[in-house]
Amino acid sequence: MDELIRLRHELHRNPELSGHERATGKRLRFYLKKYKPNELITGIAGRGMAAVFNGSEPGPTVLIRCDLDAVPIQETSGKPHSSVANGASHACGHDGHMVMVSGLASQLNTNPPKRGRVILFYQPEEENGRGAKNSIEHLRRLNLFPDFAFALHNMPKYPIGSIVLAKHTFAAASKGMIIKLIGKNSHAAFPEKGINPALAIAEITQELCLLANKSDFDDFVLTTVIHIRLGDVAFGTSPGYGELMLTLRSFDNEDMEKLTAKTVQIAEHIGIKHGLSIETHITDDYPAAVNHPELKLLVKELASKQDRVVVRLKEPNRWSDDFAHFAQEVPSIIFGLGVGEDAPDLHSPDYDFPDEAIEHGIEIFDSIVSHYLR
Repeated sequence: MDELIRLRHELHRNPELSGHERATGKRLRFYLKKYKPNELITGIAGRGMAAVFNGSEPGPTVLIRCDLDAVPIQETSGKPHSSVANGASHACGHDGHMVMVSGLASQLNTNPPKRGRVILFYQPEEENGRGAKNSIEHLRRLNLFPDFAFALHNMPKYPIGSIVLAKHTFAAASKGMIIKLIGKNSHAAFPEKGINPALAIAEITQELCLLANKSDFDDFVLTTVIHIRLGDVAFGTSPGYGELMLTLRSFDNEDMEKLTAKTVQIAEHIGIKHGLSIETHITDDYPAAVNHPELKLLVKELASKQDRVVVRLKEPNRWSDDFAHFAQEVPSIIFGLGVGEDAPDLHSPDYDFPDEAIEHGIEIFDSIVSHYLR
């Protein structure tokens, strides 16, 4: 365990943002080679990699996934292993995810699968929503696509080592939308000669903030305005261009389709009314993470056999995880691992994944492997 703690501290100290996980992968490869996977495949969807452990008999392929990237948050924990990267940290606990999956490599080295194969998959670019979708395409081409896929997310505010399960959806669907409003510049002394998007932006913002209160949706939806841009700082100019950026969120994928369509409809209707051209662009697109019911029962059963506290969420987590793309392609589950009631919230600048949780994640993953392959 001391070796894994040192690895986590090294990963925590040196976070890398989405698409830049080169040194992170190098550190992990150095660790994994000691435990002799049958294959260690790199360059999957960018910086992703897979450590494959084969059984001697035919059987299913079980994929255990973790995420490599950090978040653009300046750490303030003050720990000796705090991030040395300016403006980046593992405030989401992905360092813990990597180490728990890496710890499973040691278990597989000493107690390998008897049948099938285990793929320890280190996925890049989770935080921008591109990693899982791109990885699935690459895994198929490499003949590494699984029969079952598993992932966990560390969860503060729950007892350490507890397992947190959702009824159906574990994490919400979300997407970023950029609304571009194109009008016409004019002199600030003659704004009537131009088309300033200011009033349209104000009206669209108000409409979108009220959208979640409408009865058009089956479950929870939310629109959050995150950024507004109007022209440039030039007091002699009435601007002719503006942008509105927002995050759409829902617990249901069909509600997300409705929410997206209604948001675009509102923007276009108000934009046309004010004489503007409207363009909309989607980014950071995450579907809802809907768990396979049989895998939920399996994880619950395995957790109970280990005498773990099992918590059932009253509603899905509002945050998103791009593991949801796996759930759309193959029987999958993402569940929560409690990391302590007093742990800071995820994405807090003082968050640091607790070392005490490492062994709990390894144990539950190893029990999944044993169920299918030993």
